[in-house]
Amino acid sequence: MCARNRNGGLDNPLIKLTDWTLDEFKTIMPARVLAQLTGFFFCGNFGDPILNKDLLEMCRYSTATNPNLNIRIHTNGSAKSTAWWTELVSVLPKTHCVVFALDGLQDTHHLYRIGTSFDNIIKNATAFIKAGGKAEWCFIKFKHNEHQVDEAKQMAKDLGFDAFVVKNSSRFLLEPKTDVLDKNGLLTHIIEPSTETPLKFLDKKAIESYKEIVSASVIDCQACNQKEIYIDAYRNVFPCCWLASLPYTYIDENAAFGVRNEMLNQYYDLVKSLGGINKLNAVNNTIESIIDSNEYQTVWSTYWNEKKLITCARMCGRAEINDYAKSRDQQQEVIFYE
Repeated sequence: MCARNRNGGLDNPLIKLTDWTLDEFKTIMPARVLAQLTGFFFCGNFGDPILNKDLLEMCRYSTATNPNLNIRIHTNGSAKSTAWWTELVSVLPKTHCVVFALDGLQDTHHLYRIGTSFDNIIKNATAFIKAGGKAEWCFIKFKHNEHQVDEAKQMAKDLGFDAFVVKNSSRFLLEPKTDVLDKNGLLTHIIEPSTETPLKFLDKKAIESYKEIVSASVIDCQACNQKEIYIDAYRNVFPCCWLASLPYTYIDENAAFGVRNEMLNQYYDLVKSLGGINKLNAVNNTIESIIDSNEYQTVWSTYWNEKKLITCARMCGRAEINDYAKSRDQQQEVIFYE
């Protein structure tokens, strides 16, 4: 259900493989920028930060420059050796957290996290925790794993995780099921939402009346409220990951094509208003020059109040459309351990 592929088996042709280098990271995040930050996330829209060969050095540099940073890494945790995970602890600041995506136990985790190994993740997480790392177990609840929540919660506590988070997926669209395909496009199994999910799903009526729903939305931007920016894998600065992902999301003709095509058109209109994609590139332009530009500082009122971006209304708006999904919250339950 991730946008980097189509139904788990077919590659998304819109996404091209790319990786930040250490030099690029230092260019984008120089000492003067790091000194102003309370923290940042390594959290890929389409990839996994631990696969970046320079991640340890990026963390080492950031911690040495501003030891008061809070660095959080979101990962499926299936890659690298236990030695690598032990070393990661030594290059992170005191305030840090690695969020491991563990959606079930050994017999169910792989049904959604295709290609990952539950045993590897547990082994890596254990090495990280034993070395002094702070970890969080994030469990996305589906019909196939909802019966394992209590067992997973106890396992997280026994292994020394600092927190256990349960979420309901908001990635189901027109109907509460998703076909999972292999590399040949053949059906292998079906993913369904938890029977206990509080989320509602878009029906045909909601799709047809989306303009009225968006028009009635009051957008309260989370990125603005929390003073955040998002820099994508292509080094471009956006307020959030939701806007940044739009040009790389494959549009299936059966999946609310008209709405999603309109969202894409709005994206290109916004980028043009911001001066074009080249002006948003954080390697060729400083973060300060991008954010402090007249375009960036003045464009949002138009797109929140007048043009009302569908993406913004969906993720940060107060209206009927938000019965469908809520970005980071997703009706999550968080258990913190002593």
